[in-house]
Amino acid sequence: MHLLILAIVAMLVQQTVATTAKVGLPALFPALASDLSFNAELVLVYTWFFALVSLVFMACCGGIIQRFGALRTSQLGCVSMALGLILAAFTHQTLLLIPIFAITVLLISSGTTVATPASSQILAEYAPRKWAPLVFSIKQTGVPAGVVISGLILVPLAVSFGWRVTLIGTAVLCILISVILQPLREEFDKTRDPDAVPRLSDFIINIKDVIKLSERRGMAIAAFSFVGMQSVYTNFTITYLYEDLSFSLEEAGQVLGLATFLAIPARILWGWVGSTLIQPRQLLAFLALVMAISTMLMGAFDRHWSHVAVLTVNCAISLSVLSWHGVLLSEAARLAPAGEAGRITGGILAFGALGQIVFPALFGLGYWTGGYGMAFTMISIPAALVAVTFLLWKR
Repeated sequence: MHLLILAIVAMLVQQTVATTAKVGLPALFPALASDLSFNAELVLVYTWFFALVSLVFMACCGGIIQRFGALRTSQLGCVSMALGLILAAFTHQTLLLIPIFAITVLLISSGTTVATPASSQILAEYAPRKWAPLVFSIKQTGVPAGVVISGLILVPLAVSFGWRVTLIGTAVLCILISVILQPLREEFDKTRDPDAVPRLSDFIINIKDVIKLSERRGMAIAAFSFVGMQSVYTNFTITYLYEDLSFSLEEAGQVLGLATFLAIPARILWGWVGSTLIQPRQLLAFLALVMAISTMLMGAFDRHWSHVAVLTVNCAISLSVLSWHGVLLSEAARLAPAGEAGRITGGILAFGALGQIVFPALFGLGYWTGGYGMAFTMISIPAALVAVTFLLWKR
């Protein structure tokens, strides 16, 4: 039991710092844009490139985990994130901005991407099957925790000390976590295969291994839908509330912040439910249904909706769109061959990264054709289909 607790704590810390590095730089983009004289809307390009790199590394990281071990892969990820943050912090030349930021995205995205498959590999080894949804959900609270840290700590630090100092400080934190994890390597990497050779062909192999089995294919489709919806919600909600519903920027930020914070206990709740009361697949069907309904309601907002009603719908989105992760990851690990939870998890989450690329474009198409109402309706349809499919699924 003590090894399970140690694994949960270590991977929770690792996931938190990975998310902080992932979200921290985009959160500071207005300050970077002002200092380096570029358009802050380039954050959208950053986000898309980040998702593209994530897609590749998600599908390819299985070989890296197999050769070096999940714990060492986590450490390498922390170092990669630190290098990316430091490179961004020392950027001065606007003319070199694009190539420098391309390298920055490559380093940070690769580092943060391997965090989830690596942690899944470790937790799948120590978590009892019955309690896997709860164990994975506790670890995944590191994601909203990292978002909260970025908004409530990194942004104020950037205001007080500058964005360069803040990025360097975050990089130091990444290195520190990498060092702190080192004593755990002998235990957590004892099953690694030093003779394994990571190959670019792992991308195709892992994707094929995911889609050839119906249960894994179902998890991949769910990841595509859920991650895509999450990316739209976190990136467009503040703008939507501010531009269309006359919320102040502070009020819109508070709504998103509260929703994100609510996801921390919600993830643990659904992990417990999936471990004790409902089969994980049926729970995912329920969450997908709530996603579809609450997201459609987001598109129905107008100026007659009270702030309380708007907040209520956003809380429903938080309980679903922002809180499914541990349940799905535990299922991904269950569906993996022994010792290959990280590889299969990476393959399934590669479809989630694809959702991050496709859904903003789908949302934009909906907005162009019929405003926010059509946009939110369009992105809710895949979740509704996932709900129906999982509810009708016969094991």
